[in-house]
Amino acid sequence: MNSTRRQPIAVAALLFAALTGTARAEDTPAPTPATHPIPYSGKIVSATGTLPPKAAIFADCQDGSERIHGQIEADTYRIDLPPAVTCTVMLGDTDWEADTQLVSDAATAIPQTMLLYPLPVPQPDIARELIEMGTQDRAVRQAWAAGKRDAASEKKFAADDRKRQRRLRQIVTTKGWPTISMVGAQAANEAWLVAQHAPPAQLKHWAVFMRAAAARHEIRLVNLATTLDRVRIFEKRPQIYGTQYSTREDGAIQFYRIEDIANIDQRRLEMGMSSFAALQAQLAKPPKPAEQAKPAEPSTPATPGE
Repeated sequence: MNSTRRQPIAVAALLFAALTGTARAEDTPAPTPATHPIPYSGKIVSATGTLPPKAAIFADCQDGSERIHGQIEADTYRIDLPPAVTCTVMLGDTDWEADTQLVSDAATAIPQTMLLYPLPVPQPDIARELIEMGTQDRAVRQAWAAGKRDAASEKKFAADDRKRQRRLRQIVTTKGWPTISMVGAQAANEAWLVAQHAPPAQLKHWAVFMRAAAARHEIRLVNLATTLDRVRIFEKRPQIYGTQYSTREDGAIQFYRIEDIANIDQRRLEMGMSSFAALQAQLAKPPKPAEQAKPAEPSTPATPGE
């Protein structure tokens, strides 16, 4: 009883107001608006034409929440994702593998078809070689970004690029374009990376193979979009997906010309990309300490040896 008497008068008044219904709106905190998950559903395609006996769909999101699990029925996946949160959607719980899907915001993203492929891949030796080529490609660019830029280093830079591109041409000629079901998602991505640093005519030629692979869900659509924009910039035409930009001396990002910019978001979303505004906001953020020495992804043709 004594402790009750020592309650502050203001608290007692609020209690009385709550009991009698005389509380003012400003005395009561506003309820937190509910955030409803968004159904996110798409198709699953098997590299063999048949799906494995079991599989699962799940997502890890950047809001710190626990892993989200969805459902798979026949060749369709469904998972409920939080809005305005970047999530990585994955297929798992099977001996097969699948490429992942990055969802920037489930409220606006267009679900992408996901390809499942059995392990081991049909061309394991080529897969290992492509992964090594991609590692070398990144290493030489890191050395260029961090080291002294003189005529000798630029000459070696260009020679290393030509060596990798020559080997990629041999692979494409004898085996076809390195698709996800042929070499796995990682190796297919490295093949694409090496191709980005080829001369304009060669890249345009390889873009034809990439288009065909995309029609079979055998290449990341964001990679195809980047290549198509890159070819357009080489040809002095405006890009269509907004993937190509340069960095000014003051650190500001300057995008190359964009065709029909009013409808760029629809084109980007169809390729599994974030909105253009989200990309601009991401590029405007200062890099984290661990990323200071990391070279940018191939977003501009102004690279030695290209």
